[in-house]
Amino acid sequence: MREETRKLDYLKGDNPFRVPEDYIEDLTPRIMSRLPEKTEYVAPQKVVIMDYMRPWIYLAAVFAGLGLFVNLLIGNDDLDDMVVVDSLRVQNNIFQEALSSIQAEEDSDYLEYIESQYVGYIFAEETGDYE
Repeated sequence: MREETRKLDYLKGDNPFRVPEDYIEDLTPRIMSRLPEKTEYVAPQKVVIMDYMRPWIYLAAVFAGLGLFVNLLIGNDDLDDMVVVDSLRVQNNIFQEALSSIQAEEDSDYLEYIESQYVGYIFAEETGDYE
C-alpha cells in the first residue's frame, strides 16, 4: 500500500495537459463555420395511392405472364380435343334452309301423330270403349 501512495504523490504535481489560449472563446465560431448553410424547408411530396399499388400490379403482371408462358410451354391436351370438335362443326355443310325444312317436316309428323291420338281418345270416349 505504501508503494501506491508514493506513485500517487508523484502525480500530484502540475497538470501535464495544456489548452491553447483563446480555445474556448474561438470554439463556437469555428464550429459554426464548419456547419453547412441552412437550406430552405421543402415540404415532402404527397404519396399517391398508385405509388403504393405499382409494385403489386407489377408483381401480378409477372405472375400472369409466367402463367401464360408455362401454359404455352406445357400445353393443354383438352384444348386439342376441343379444336377437333370445333373443326368438325365447321365442316358441316347443311344449309339453314334444308335444316328448317327438315324441322318443319318433323313438326308436321308430330302434329299428325298427336291429332290421331286425340281423335282416337275422343272417339273411344263417345262410344264408351275404353282400353
